[in-house]
Amino acid sequence: MALIVRGLSIRPRNQEAMDANEPALSDHLAKVAASSHETFPLFYRGLISLRFPIPVAEVLEFRYMSHQLIDQAASYGCAYVFDDFALARRQDLVRCGIVKPTHSDRLLQLLRLIHRFHEVHVRTSEEQERELRMALEENIFARRHSQRHGRSTGIAAAASLASAVLMSPPATLMEGCALLFGYLCADHYHSLSLLAREERTLQDDLNAVLRQRVRHINWRAVVRQTAAILGYARPSRGETFRMEQDAESYTLTSDTI
Repeated sequence: MALIVRGLSIRPRNQEAMDANEPALSDHLAKVAASSHETFPLFYRGLISLRFPIPVAEVLEFRYMSHQLIDQAASYGCAYVFDDFALARRQDLVRCGIVKPTHSDRLLQLLRLIHRFHEVHVRTSEEQERELRMALEENIFARRHSQRHGRSTGIAAAASLASAVLMSPPATLMEGCALLFGYLCADHYHSLSLLAREERTLQDDLNAVLRQRVRHINWRAVVRQTAAILGYARPSRGETFRMEQDAESYTLTSDTI
């Protein structure tokens, strides 16, 4: 991970230790921006549950990623438009004490991007739900089919076996029919166990989709948290970041991204 601050590339010497301790919020944001829509719940819930202070490296990385997204907002179809969403979010900005035009405009653009990512996440989640429910309906139909044919082939096998036993001399054809119908009956009932296992898997997947879906956004919490990380407002308690390592833990170079 490279952190860019006014042209300087800050690389921790102990990268593994820092990665083990720092929150993954900026990583989740990067994945969401890269069309990894299943990551949106992790990003959103991580953002609103964030407790300050957080490592300074995570603050810098999140700011860098956020400003990159804001500058590229047009490529995500989020050109600035003053609509009902913008009006409602500006009221949230005022409640958080963000009145500087530059700060409010950039934060509003970031909020619009988050709104866009949320819409895509909900649409994708609903499509997954429809597919899983259709698969469950097909599974139910297949189980009913197997049950019905299992019973019918079982009856046919019993009738063929009884005919083969009662006939004198025993009929080879009826014995063959009994074996065939018996095999088909066993196959249908074996399919029921496989379909029941598939149903449990599909139901677990459906429950996971419904559990992970973010139906509504707490915009006031999002505004408060993002404003604190970007330095546009102070957290309700304490400071935004903490310095966990000495200055010697970093190597400053002039590399840029």
